[in-house]
Amino acid sequence: MGNTEYSGFLSWVEKAQRALLTFLMVAVAVMVFIQVVLRYVFKAPLMGIEELLLFPSIWLYFIGAMNASLERSQIVARVLEVFLKKEKTIYLVRSIASIISLIVSLWLSYWGWDFLKYSMRVDKVSPTLYIPTIYADAMVFMALVVISFYTFLELIHNFDLFKKAQSSERRILS
Repeated sequence: MGNTEYSGFLSWVEKAQRALLTFLMVAVAVMVFIQVVLRYVFKAPLMGIEELLLFPSIWLYFIGAMNASLERSQIVARVLEVFLKKEKTIYLVRSIASIISLIVSLWLSYWGWDFLKYSMRVDKVSPTLYIPTIYADAMVFMALVVISFYTFLELIHNFDLFKKAQSSERRILS
Protein backbone atom coordinates (compact mmCIF):
# COMPACT_ATOMS: atom_id res chain seq x y z
CA MET A 1 0.00 0.00 0.00
CA GLY A 2 1.64 3.21 -1.13
CA ASN A 3 1.50 6.46 0.74
CA THR A 4 -0.92 7.90 -1.82
CA GLU A 5 -3.58 5.42 -0.72
CA TYR A 6 -3.48 6.40 2.94
CA SER A 7 -6.16 8.47 4.50
CA GLY A 8 -4.91 11.32 6.63
CA PHE A 9 -5.35 9.27 9.78
CA LEU A 10 -3.35 6.28 8.54
CA SER A 11 -0.61 8.58 7.34
CA TRP A 12 -0.47 10.13 10.81
CA VAL A 13 -0.41 6.65 12.41
CA GLU A 14 2.47 5.61 10.18
CA LYS A 15 4.46 8.71 11.13
CA ALA A 16 3.73 8.15 14.83
CA GLN A 17 4.80 4.49 14.57
CA ARG A 18 8.04 5.45 12.85
CA ALA A 19 8.78 8.18 15.39
CA LEU A 20 8.14 5.74 18.25
CA LEU A 21 10.32 3.11 16.58
CA THR A 22 13.12 5.63 16.19
CA PHE A 23 12.82 6.72 19.82
CA LEU A 24 12.81 3.12 21.06
CA MET A 25 15.82 2.16 18.93
CA VAL A 26 17.77 5.12 20.29
CA ALA A 27 16.66 4.35 23.87
CA VAL A 28 17.74 0.71 23.59
CA ALA A 29 21.07 1.67 22.02
CA VAL A 30 21.74 4.29 24.71
CA MET A 31 20.89 1.89 27.54
CA VAL A 32 23.14 -0.82 26.09
CA PHE A 33 25.94 1.74 25.59
CA ILE A 34 25.61 2.94 29.19
CA GLN A 35 25.72 -0.61 30.50
CA VAL A 36 28.78 -1.49 28.40
CA VAL A 37 30.65 1.63 29.52
CA LEU A 38 29.74 1.10 33.18
CA ARG A 39 30.55 -2.60 33.13
CA TYR A 40 33.74 -2.70 31.07
CA VAL A 41 35.24 0.75 31.55
CA PHE A 42 34.28 1.60 35.13
CA LYS A 43 33.86 -2.00 36.33
CA ALA A 44 30.58 -0.95 37.98
CA PRO A 45 27.59 -2.52 36.18
CA LEU A 46 24.21 -0.93 36.65
CA MET A 47 21.97 -3.56 38.19
CA GLY A 48 18.60 -3.97 36.53
CA ILE A 49 19.36 -2.34 33.19
CA GLU A 50 18.90 -5.67 31.39
CA GLU A 51 15.50 -5.91 33.02
CA LEU A 52 14.70 -2.35 32.02
CA LEU A 53 15.74 -3.12 28.43
CA LEU A 54 13.01 -5.75 28.22
CA PHE A 55 10.22 -3.18 28.01
CA PRO A 56 11.41 -1.00 25.11
CA SER A 57 12.68 -4.13 23.32
CA ILE A 58 9.25 -5.75 23.39
CA TRP A 59 7.60 -2.53 22.27
CA LEU A 60 10.19 -2.19 19.50
CA TYR A 61 9.53 -5.71 18.28
CA PHE A 62 5.76 -5.40 18.19
CA ILE A 63 5.60 -1.86 16.81
CA GLY A 64 8.01 -3.05 14.12
CA ALA A 65 5.59 -5.88 13.32
CA MET A 66 2.73 -3.37 13.16
CA ASN A 67 4.78 -1.16 10.85
CA ALA A 68 5.65 -4.09 8.57
CA SER A 69 1.98 -4.99 8.41
CA LEU A 70 1.00 -1.42 7.56
CA GLU A 71 3.66 -1.12 4.86
CA ARG A 72 3.00 -4.67 3.65
CA SER A 73 6.72 -5.30 3.90
CA GLN A 74 6.43 -8.50 5.91
CA ILE A 75 7.86 -11.63 4.35
CA VAL A 76 5.48 -13.25 1.87
CA ALA A 77 5.93 -16.21 -0.43
CA ARG A 78 4.16 -15.58 -3.70
CA VAL A 79 5.24 -18.86 -5.26
CA LEU A 80 1.83 -19.65 -6.72
CA GLU A 81 1.76 -16.33 -8.57
CA VAL A 82 4.76 -17.38 -10.67
CA PHE A 83 2.55 -19.95 -12.38
CA LEU A 84 -0.50 -17.71 -12.79
CA LYS A 85 -0.96 -15.75 -15.99
CA LYS A 86 -4.10 -13.70 -15.43
CA GLU A 87 -3.96 -10.60 -13.27
CA LYS A 88 -7.47 -11.39 -12.02
CA THR A 89 -6.37 -14.80 -10.74
CA ILE A 90 -3.32 -13.31 -9.03
CA TYR A 91 -5.48 -10.82 -7.15
CA LEU A 92 -7.98 -13.54 -6.28
CA VAL A 93 -5.16 -15.61 -4.74
CA ARG A 94 -3.93 -12.54 -2.85
CA SER A 95 -7.48 -11.90 -1.58
CA ILE A 96 -7.77 -15.49 -0.35
CA ALA A 97 -4.35 -15.18 1.33
CA SER A 98 -5.53 -11.96 3.00
CA ILE A 99 -8.64 -13.71 4.29
CA ILE A 100 -6.53 -16.49 5.78
CA SER A 101 -4.11 -13.93 7.26
CA LEU A 102 -7.03 -12.03 8.79
CA ILE A 103 -8.44 -15.19 10.35
CA VAL A 104 -5.04 -16.07 11.83
CA SER A 105 -4.41 -12.55 13.14
CA LEU A 106 -7.89 -12.40 14.71
CA TRP A 107 -7.26 -15.78 16.32
CA LEU A 108 -3.91 -14.58 17.67
CA SER A 109 -5.62 -11.39 18.91
CA TYR A 110 -8.06 -13.55 20.84
CA TRP A 111 -5.11 -15.38 22.43
CA GLY A 112 -3.48 -12.02 23.09
CA TRP A 113 -6.64 -10.91 24.91
CA ASP A 114 -6.54 -14.04 27.08
CA PHE A 115 -2.87 -13.34 27.85
CA LEU A 116 -3.69 -9.71 28.75
CA LYS A 117 -6.51 -10.82 31.07
CA TYR A 118 -4.13 -13.29 32.71
CA SER A 119 -1.47 -10.60 33.12
CA MET A 120 -3.96 -8.23 34.72
CA ARG A 121 -5.21 -10.96 37.04
CA VAL A 122 -1.81 -12.11 38.33
CA ASP A 123 -0.36 -8.59 38.48
CA LYS A 124 3.24 -9.69 37.77
CA VAL A 125 6.22 -7.42 38.37
CA SER A 126 9.80 -7.63 37.19
CA PRO A 127 12.15 -9.37 39.64
CA THR A 128 14.64 -6.59 40.42
CA LEU A 129 12.99 -3.25 39.71
CA TYR A 130 9.40 -4.34 40.45
CA ILE A 131 8.07 -2.79 37.24
CA PRO A 132 4.61 -4.13 36.38
CA THR A 133 5.00 -6.43 33.39
CA ILE A 134 1.60 -5.33 32.10
CA TYR A 135 3.50 -2.54 30.30
CA ALA A 136 5.09 -5.16 28.08
CA ASP A 137 2.25 -7.71 28.12
CA ALA A 138 -0.36 -5.21 26.96
CA MET A 139 1.67 -4.45 23.86
CA VAL A 140 1.21 -8.02 22.64
CA PHE A 141 -2.57 -7.64 22.51
CA MET A 142 -2.53 -4.07 21.19
CA ALA A 143 -0.14 -4.96 18.37
CA LEU A 144 -2.14 -8.02 17.34
CA VAL A 145 -5.35 -5.98 17.16
CA VAL A 146 -3.64 -3.30 15.05
CA ILE A 147 -2.09 -5.95 12.79
CA SER A 148 -5.56 -7.48 12.34
CA PHE A 149 -6.87 -4.06 11.32
CA TYR A 150 -4.04 -3.56 8.81
CA THR A 151 -4.65 -7.06 7.45
CA PHE A 152 -8.33 -6.16 7.00
CA LEU A 153 -7.26 -3.06 5.03
CA GLU A 154 -4.99 -5.26 2.92
CA LEU A 155 -7.91 -7.60 2.24
CA ILE A 156 -10.04 -4.67 1.06
CA HIS A 157 -7.18 -3.45 -1.13
CA ASN A 158 -6.58 -6.89 -2.70
CA PHE A 159 -10.29 -7.48 -3.27
CA ASP A 160 -10.57 -4.04 -4.88
CA LEU A 161 -7.69 -4.92 -7.23
CA PHE A 162 -9.43 -8.22 -8.02
CA LYS A 163 -12.67 -6.43 -8.90
CA LYS A 164 -10.81 -3.91 -11.10
CA ALA A 165 -8.95 -6.70 -12.91
CA GLN A 166 -12.21 -8.56 -13.38
CA SER A 167 -14.00 -5.54 -14.83
CA SER A 168 -11.08 -4.68 -17.13
CA GLU A 169 -11.06 -8.30 -18.35
CA ARG A 170 -14.77 -8.02 -19.14
CA ARG A 171 -14.20 -4.81 -21.12
CA ILE A 172 -11.46 -6.51 -23.15
CA LEU A 173 -13.71 -9.50 -23.90
CA SER A 174 -16.65 -7.28 -24.90
